[in-house]
Amino acid sequence: MKKYIALFFMTLLFLGCSSRHYFEPQEVAGAVDFDGSLPAPIVDVLRDGATLANGQFISQDGLENYRFPKGFLFLHKSGGYYIGASKCGEVQVVDVDTKKVVYDKKFAMKSPIAASAKGNLLALVFDDDSLAIYNMDNDYLIYSSKQKPGIANDTKIANPFFLDRLVIFPTLDGKLVVVDPVTAKEVRTIIIGTHKHFNNVIYLGVIDEKLIAATPNRIISVSPAVSNSLDLDLSDVIYVKGRVYLLTKDGQIILTDPALNVLKRRKYAFAHFTGAIYGEYIYLIEQGGYIIATDKDLRVTNIFEFPSEIDDYIFTSKDKVFYDDKYFKLNKL
Repeated sequence: MKKYIALFFMTLLFLGCSSRHYFEPQEVAGAVDFDGSLPAPIVDVLRDGATLANGQFISQDGLENYRFPKGFLFLHKSGGYYIGASKCGEVQVVDVDTKKVVYDKKFAMKSPIAASAKGNLLALVFDDDSLAIYNMDNDYLIYSSKQKPGIANDTKIANPFFLDRLVIFPTLDGKLVVVDPVTAKEVRTIIIGTHKHFNNVIYLGVIDEKLIAATPNRIISVSPAVSNSLDLDLSDVIYVKGRVYLLTKDGQIILTDPALNVLKRRKYAFAHFTGAIYGEYIYLIEQGGYIIATDKDLRVTNIFEFPSEIDDYIFTSKDKVFYDDKYFKLNKL
């Protein structure tokens, strides 16, 4: 009897493993190779940056010539500053030009996981979903609040956004909290997603006078005249000259206008997107080891082999793809 039970469970295990599908292109146009090496491998990736094992980091502008202290992770390049934080709750703000630390603060029982700066203001989101604005000149706490903590979060955590005199905070529980630092008051709260898990804001920006924000399950576009939303399982959002491209977890790339009106869809069966770069074409990095190149109207597709399967940290910025301790540039395709 025990023998038959064991066979039954082995059969279930085999069926479960065999049901997994992978992206398999019918035609591959060529292959890419790496252009060069990084000084150390990537050890952490967030929405707007990646940290290397030697303390250096990559921003959206590429590899930066600065090292945070041991134990620090790079959060954001913002307002002429590098912002980094340690898992022990310390934040450092460094002037990009002089490379001098202009602000350093230690927090108890919480760590910054997203940040932006403008002038003397530093906006922070913490791992317990609390929010804060500090005046860096005198270490004065202008504003603070505690939101509902997220049970589990997507690693693409959006950073706070300065819009004129306002600060827009993306929260871990799927909201935008809009704060006026002058009055230290919340002027609006916008609910994006309502899921219990993986509900943090992964994208936040202003496009053509429309505020666009997304969680892994929903994207919204808000303007004074109209608001719109789409419910999708999102892996990323990219913006290219008046067009919004939504990358979904089921292998779709969806073209919309900034108001989220869907213009065209294209699906790549079983594709899992891990990043994207763009120039004349849009290049989607597929986890199985491919680069899917499509024109901006989603009409033509060419597929290239990536140097390896992607089973570790990958970061994309402008015209470069960084993987482990190597990178290649867009013009290689």
